[in-house]
Amino acid sequence: MGLNTALKRLSARIADRGLKSTLAKVWQDHVFRITHSVMVEFRAEWQGVLGDGKLPDGVDCLRVVGDDPLPVLCDWLAHRAPAFRQMLRDGKHALFITRDGIACGCVWISLTSHQDRKAHEFYRVMPGEAYHYCWLLDPDQRNSRLGMLLCRYTMHYLCDLGIRRQFGIVDLTNAASYLVQYYFGYRECGQKVTHIYVLGTQWTITSRYSGNLGPQRKSRTVAA
Repeated sequence: MGLNTALKRLSARIADRGLKSTLAKVWQDHVFRITHSVMVEFRAEWQGVLGDGKLPDGVDCLRVVGDDPLPVLCDWLAHRAPAFRQMLRDGKHALFITRDGIACGCVWISLTSHQDRKAHEFYRVMPGEAYHYCWLLDPDQRNSRLGMLLCRYTMHYLCDLGIRRQFGIVDLTNAASYLVQYYFGYRECGQKVTHIYVLGTQWTITSRYSGNLGPQRKSRTVAA
């Protein structure tokens, strides 16, 4: 990403969120942050809220693997294209949700054990399992139903592949993502993940717990 593009994105964020919020994010992104997440899982034998997976007019979900070209990315996703291409080279699957042909969000899937050396992170994926990560949705679309539609489509896609257990990590501060997955039947499975980031280096610490740490709501409080 060029300097001019980065400055434009920074200026746009200051205009949208204010200087204080922008500086706080810059500090967290580049200097220091600590986050707490939980692992959630869905098993094929559980009763989920899947529906028929039908998408509204103008909305589509695209599977991208291997040498497939990336779809046209919205401005918010466009600068991530090099990282996306690397993940495809690493054998990951991607599902993009598009509106009028423009990709507004995505999720990435690993069908084999996932290792991120930069983050010192490793998740074992057994046969019949899938690890999903990097859920992204353009902030301009977060009041739409695209996030719900992408989650539903992902679950259908993995079930069609014969996946018996699908799991991922949800940041405890991201209540919206947690509740969407809770609505569709995902549940915590007793593994807490702490990420510590200091000046470009990240460590990942996992620990066990009992009970639930995320916001607990009745599943029907999130509208599909």
